[in-house]
Amino acid sequence: MFVTFFAIKMYSAYQYRIKGDSSMFYRNIIDKLVSWKNSKNRKPLILRGARQVGKTTAVLMFGEKHFSTTLKINLENISHRRLFDYPLSIEDFETIIRIHFHTSLSPKTLIFIDEIQHSKNLLQLLRFFKEERPEIPVICAGSLLEAMISKGGYQIPVGRVTYEYMYPLTFYEYLNAADKTEILGYLKNIHLDTVIPDSIHFLLLKEINQYSLIGGMPEIVSEFCSSTDYQSLLSIYNSLLTGYVEDVFKYTNQSQSKYTQFVIEHAPYYAGERITYNKFSNSQYGSREISASFDLVEKVMLLKRIRGTVSTNLPIESRFKMPPKIIFLDVGLVNTSLGINPIDFMNNNDLNAFFNGKIAEQIVCQHLISQRMSQQENIFYWAKPKHKGNAEVDFCFSYKGKIIGLEVKSGKSGTLKSLIEFSKIVSKPVLVRVYAGKMRIDRLASTQQYFLSIPFYLIPSIEVLLDEMIDFGTNQQKDR
Repeated sequence: MFVTFFAIKMYSAYQYRIKGDSSMFYRNIIDKLVSWKNSKNRKPLILRGARQVGKTTAVLMFGEKHFSTTLKINLENISHRRLFDYPLSIEDFETIIRIHFHTSLSPKTLIFIDEIQHSKNLLQLLRFFKEERPEIPVICAGSLLEAMISKGGYQIPVGRVTYEYMYPLTFYEYLNAADKTEILGYLKNIHLDTVIPDSIHFLLLKEINQYSLIGGMPEIVSEFCSSTDYQSLLSIYNSLLTGYVEDVFKYTNQSQSKYTQFVIEHAPYYAGERITYNKFSNSQYGSREISASFDLVEKVMLLKRIRGTVSTNLPIESRFKMPPKIIFLDVGLVNTSLGINPIDFMNNNDLNAFFNGKIAEQIVCQHLISQRMSQQENIFYWAKPKHKGNAEVDFCFSYKGKIIGLEVKSGKSGTLKSLIEFSKIVSKPVLVRVYAGKMRIDRLASTQQYFLSIPFYLIPSIEVLLDEMIDFGTNQQKDR
């Protein structure tokens, strides 16, 4: 069903293990879970994310380090699910876990309910944990949560739970998993005034290219750190993609399933591109069926639709008549579907040279998505209204009261025509170019507007650099 990589041996990487499990990498989400644990107004937490991004492993690592014990209830296990087949109170729940799991409710015991979308009763019980036993720490995880809830006709208790979102490993998480801690430490200490030596710059380009080839799915990263052999990854990639297709029957009806499967199988080919629903991917399927399927696939977090905007001031508003741009779950899965040759990929220092820049846009936006503080903080692409000309900026989002325009490009500043148009029309923007060159600040041609250029390997530090760029712009205004 899916195209595969050619086999190739790459340079050595190191394996990072926790208690013998090679897939147990330390993840950034654990820091957020610690903040949740220490919150004075703590609510039950629902951790959302696509299947196989590492939710269960991260919660268990968190529980092992920060609690005396962790009780895991796995609702994919039918014997566990049947224990909660009827409406229940907190007292009923405590009786069940005492008898079946030999555990009592305690602030020192983390209650972890995995795949909670399988139990309407436990979802409804979360409100009573908040109201009656707020001292009890409860974390739930769900991969198909929103789609399953819409299918089942029940709701999550509004205002009684909090959410966190988990995605594939970022580039920095990958470096940590590969035990490349010196490189990671160097990257985390880079600021606008840092001068990066040429040898370090080219080393980091090679590292981000390697990550951009294999992606951030935990099982893939674990296997690659162990073998450094792409051939060993082929079956894992295909298994992941096949598993996502097979999951469709869990959250769709029979009539919708063929359209949803089609979207999952073909969406990776259009990563970084704008799409239309009608006859998507040369099919004969209509707009209505494909649009509904994209809704479902986005709910299970396998892709993100980047909406278009023409906004010139905050708040940034979507233009739903503009075709959406597709960003798939993970760049490694995209590369697998596209059949990219690893030799060609690793021998090219500019990600933007692959598939007309699609891979570069995928990797940049994949990181932007993972850094959004909530699902409400949307990412857009910006386009000039057609009757006013032709200009498009790859990504646009709000940050600390500013509109950020971000272009994924190669070449000199004089080629950034769309960013120039953006700077003329948008109110007080912050301009960023992501490319294969070194970090620098320049003026856009024919304007007084400064823009920041950063190499691909610094995209996980985008918020730190934006903070400094905003300060830089403020100081420049004061000096005038």
